[in-house]
Amino acid sequence: MATSNDKIQFRGADEKRASQRLSEMRLGGINISELAREGLKEKLREVLSNEERVELHQQYLDGELDEGVAKVLIGDLLEDIEREREAVGKAETLSTDGVFQNE
Repeated sequence: MATSNDKIQFRGADEKRASQRLSEMRLGGINISELAREGLKEKLREVLSNEERVELHQQYLDGELDEGVAKVLIGDLLEDIEREREAVGKAETLSTDGVFQNE
């Protein structure tokens, strides 16, 4: 299991050379560390299933998941999920008396 002191290392010789080449082309270079962080964040979000997002959100609500980690994994969906929860909660309290549905 990973700890907070673990380094993230990649074996990406081609990626390293590609980023160096791009950095050489741009005045002032590129921030490779920032690109790596953003790329990792994007890929982590891509591989999450909807069920995992819901589970992580619940862990966040229960205080089992740090807000920073939740924002990395769920991102803007964190706020969207909360809005949907509130909307569903409000809808569940609405009275359905007098509502008819055609079959």
